[in-house]
Amino acid sequence: MSTEENNTIHYLHISIHSNNDKIVIGTHRKPTCTDTTIQLSSNHPYEHKIAAFTYSINRMITMSITEKSKEEEWKTILTIAKNNGYPINTINYLKTKLMAKKQKQQQKLTTISHDKKLETFTYLSLIIRRITNLFKQINLNIAFQATNTIQQKVTEKQTNKIPSGIYKLKCKICNTVYVGQSDSSIKVRHKEHVRYIRTNNPISAYALHILQNKHEYGTVADTLQLLKVCQKGTRMNCWEALYIYIYIYIYIYIPST
Repeated sequence: MSTEENNTIHYLHISIHSNNDKIVIGTHRKPTCTDTTIQLSSNHPYEHKIAAFTYSINRMITMSITEKSKEEEWKTILTIAKNNGYPINTINYLKTKLMAKKQKQQQKLTTISHDKKLETFTYLSLIIRRITNLFKQINLNIAFQATNTIQQKVTEKQTNKIPSGIYKLKCKICNTVYVGQSDSSIKVRHKEHVRYIRTNNPISAYALHILQNKHEYGTVADTLQLLKVCQKGTRMNCWEALYIYIYIYIYIYIPST
């Protein structure tokens, strides 16, 4: 476990120092670090040889460290390069190249985020392009989403399953109705109500009605009906309240409270 020493703690490859209510971030190398890379004269691809310096320089120019820390890190990188046979001008060129690449990426992100707005259209047919072509002359980026997705293919076999949402349970004897919601399959919720009844546990209003009146509960096919498919959240609560209101004023209803 890393512990703080002299107001400094090391986390991964960074050093975090607390100084007068300010956080100063610098680079960190473990004491076991040997500063050894693939020698320039080694029989390895050049991309493999330069990878360690690419990483170190990229870390130096992208991390939010102080200028002093950057100077110290740059000196360390040059020392490592020298000890492993790399010319200083090669490392300087790599640094210039990476800094230019970073600046170009920042300019590109700024242009996209500030100058252009991204809008997504569902690609129904070629006709949709007639609409999107109207936006070519304005600062608007267009993206398309497909109607036929892999997720639909993967979940196609589950279409016969009863999904989650608002459901109603009917008493077999008096035909009174209980309205509820479930974020899992309503078949699973039906099993829970049945379990409450069998264990004499009036935890649900439906189980309480059956137990108090000594009525009968039925099977899923006989008593369970899905009223509205929806996901759990505020929308599901609203739909449940609506159907409760409907069944209070139109049908015989088992209060859920």
